[in-house]
Amino acid sequence: MRRAIRSVVAILAGFALVAAMGLATHAPVWAAGDRDVTIAQGIDAEFLDVQMTNNIVTLIINGSIYDTLLTRDKQLQLVPALATAYKLVGDKVWEVKLRQGVKFHNGETFDATAVKFSFERINRADFKSPQKGWFGTIEAVEVVDPYTVRFHTKVPDPSMPARMTLMYQLPPKYVAQAGDAQANLKPVGTGPFKFVEWVKNDRIVVEANDAHWSGKPAVRRATWKPIPELGSRIAALQTGQADLIVNVPPDQIQALQGSKNLRIEKTPSCRIISFTIAQIKGGPIADKRVRQALNHAVDMQGILDAVLLGNGKRINSWMPPNVWGYDPSIPFYEYNPKKAKELLAAAGQSNLAVTIQAPNGRWAMDKDIAQAVAGQLNDNGIKANVKVIAEWGAYVRTILDHKTEDIAMSGWCLPSLDPDHWVTPNLRTGEPVSQYSNAEVDKLMEQARAEMNTEKRKQLYSQLLRLIREEAPYIFGYQQMDIYGVNARLKWTPRGDESIRLTEIGF
Repeated sequence: MRRAIRSVVAILAGFALVAAMGLATHAPVWAAGDRDVTIAQGIDAEFLDVQMTNNIVTLIINGSIYDTLLTRDKQLQLVPALATAYKLVGDKVWEVKLRQGVKFHNGETFDATAVKFSFERINRADFKSPQKGWFGTIEAVEVVDPYTVRFHTKVPDPSMPARMTLMYQLPPKYVAQAGDAQANLKPVGTGPFKFVEWVKNDRIVVEANDAHWSGKPAVRRATWKPIPELGSRIAALQTGQADLIVNVPPDQIQALQGSKNLRIEKTPSCRIISFTIAQIKGGPIADKRVRQALNHAVDMQGILDAVLLGNGKRINSWMPPNVWGYDPSIPFYEYNPKKAKELLAAAGQSNLAVTIQAPNGRWAMDKDIAQAVAGQLNDNGIKANVKVIAEWGAYVRTILDHKTEDIAMSGWCLPSLDPDHWVTPNLRTGEPVSQYSNAEVDKLMEQARAEMNTEKRKQLYSQLLRLIREEAPYIFGYQQMDIYGVNARLKWTPRGDESIRLTEIGF
């Protein structure tokens, strides 16, 4: 059982030695401008049309170009953005007041028409936005006056304020004239930074929008670089080619902190990592006893301790501890190979074989963790192999096309921090990324998302999360610890919603 973990640890130990040696031999090289920054993440953006993605890395990059109606401050509390006020004016009507005097980067005026357009574009039948499910409760947007809109919902919607943190605004005239394809290649928003260039799989460059309603950013120019390989990403930080990097391996924290020019920042994330079991494919994994057996056959805590050095916290269902509605009383799956074998025998699956797909560089130690999971399954009589899909766009396509392998490593975090945005997109029947279908689960989701009484809603989510735990549509994983490497010249602290906001970087 432990062989896979031991092999991963041995590889990481060797890599840590190389990194430590690198710290001793590389001197920092500063960027051309002392207020320019370069941020290295594991993957490139999928789209710069912000409405074509539900991937957080892509949203982080786009968040510098576009604004939402509401946002969250550093304490993750809701605060105004393009919307200055909101209130419930009927059981199913939310009225929103908009910020006046805001211009898109092309000079077009932001107003209620833009809000109506941005919502309706997501729901266009030919557009195929993966964000459609985020706003499934909304029936229509009414323009009351140039700076007032009303959201009419199909049912009472307690999550509307949280949904507004995901409502990115686009300029209607520009999109209509340029077309969707051009809007993706040359994005225009109202955000604190303007788009400069996108060289696919190399860099995305933005420059400060000093006319932004929130004020003049300290950062003058920012470059987002995709660097999938850990060694290359760390080397970029060491040599000054990157000022901030994500997903620092836990075993390299000490070595990186040994340089006076660098520091480590980390915080518990809203992101949860699990292994989605594609129940909708049918076959053995359509039987919940098989899915439960897979959970009992994996020592997730052992993997967290060995591979992530404890930098992660197990989850008991499909929600992180820092999202409202989490229920800590739901039991974890115990590591119990004997029980796993019994469940497989009861399901008539004494010779189960599965393929696990995993990305490389999207999440901290993603490929290594997937290999450790597969190793444990093999040690416990379940044939498992890992298929690495290195290109993130191709990985996402397998999910959106519902053509994943039997099991797909999955991560989820949205800045809305609302429970509906964890369960509905991932588990509701027919949702773009859902690999699961269950009428009882669907029914509880619908009830919970329409319940205005806070205590009743919390009880519904507890019931729903317990059912999800029982149904086991995942090999349940862990809440991620976000670990960043930061150049000492930056004044910056991480947020619990994974967002990297250029406006929060100082010098």
